[in-house]
Amino acid sequence: MKASLHRIGCLLLKELAQMRRDPNLLRVLLVAPMVQLLVLGFAANTDVREISLAIRDQDHSFHSREFARGLGASDYFKTYPVTGPDSGDAQRLVSGQAGLVVVIPRGFGESLLRRQPAAVQVLADGADSNFAVQGLNYLQKAARLYSDGLVRVAAAADPAGRALRLPSVVAESRVWYNPELTSRYYLIPGIMALLLLVVTMLVTSMALVKEREEGTFEQLIVTPLRPAEMVIGKLLPFGLVGYIAITFALAVILLVFRVPLRGSIPLLYALTGLFLLTTLGLGLFISTLVKTQQQAMLVATFFVMMPFIMLSGFAFPVENMPRPIQMITQIIPLKYYLIILRGIFLKGSGLAELWPQALVLLGWGLGILALAAARFRKRLD
Repeated sequence: MKASLHRIGCLLLKELAQMRRDPNLLRVLLVAPMVQLLVLGFAANTDVREISLAIRDQDHSFHSREFARGLGASDYFKTYPVTGPDSGDAQRLVSGQAGLVVVIPRGFGESLLRRQPAAVQVLADGADSNFAVQGLNYLQKAARLYSDGLVRVAAAADPAGRALRLPSVVAESRVWYNPELTSRYYLIPGIMALLLLVVTMLVTSMALVKEREEGTFEQLIVTPLRPAEMVIGKLLPFGLVGYIAITFALAVILLVFRVPLRGSIPLLYALTGLFLLTTLGLGLFISTLVKTQQQAMLVATFFVMMPFIMLSGFAFPVENMPRPIQMITQIIPLKYYLIILRGIFLKGSGLAELWPQALVLLGWGLGILALAAARFRKRLD
């Protein structure tokens, strides 16, 4: 028993010495988890704050201005006035410029002066059901607070309580793009994006490293292929696999889960190609950094997939994160692909609304592919 413990102790000392002499391993095991815990800990927040709220004041009275000011004073909303035709409200919701639109109708102030209920219309983007529910709840709360203030003023003006009618503001809501507020419609396109990321990026990085582990990479060296030709030849099959995977996923989403698809399928496939540029480029880039499949799995999972999932808006709304974390999310390509998918599925968005996200994915994909190709050498080391 003593000899067994002695041997185990010697092995333990040897392993600790190896870990101490490998600073890269120590950074992965100790420093990286703490950094990710700090970043992702700040990002983990399901509360909806600073909702972009467009206010269309058609009454232009004292009470309408006071009601709009009260909404702006809330910590939940970032308000801005809008003018022009009502048809522009739909475009604001589709483009994401506004999450809620409040329309204050004509006669709003006059109804309150007559101590009658005054209704305001609220248009909500229901693509994210959690966002819509919380946003409408916050607005209802703000309307109640304003109504309570009117009641106190009316009660002070009539202490005897002779007036039976009291003024109040009623918010009549209308949810667009997901009227039933079904959370599945919002989450399932995001799951499809995650599966595409795993199938293409993770498998690509491991497959290329496997070539080195098994010695078959030597056979490519003696061929007349140039590095660029090798990269294209290696990545095209995985791109084809990605398109096959998304085709099956679409069939399941539409036929099994009955998620509505209001946009263009050709546009969905075209913009998916831009996302594939980023995932395949990431897989190739990871393969140039590691030497074994285990290392490729660790780097891909720990340094790419976890931050992508947590900071892309899949798990937590980006708008709720602190400003420094929001700046980090700007370099997460999955964030832009999620906007594209949910826009096409639920809002029927076209290229006119999605071109900024498409442009970012194109630049990201070409950049990471160029970097990966520059590191990819037709050699064993």
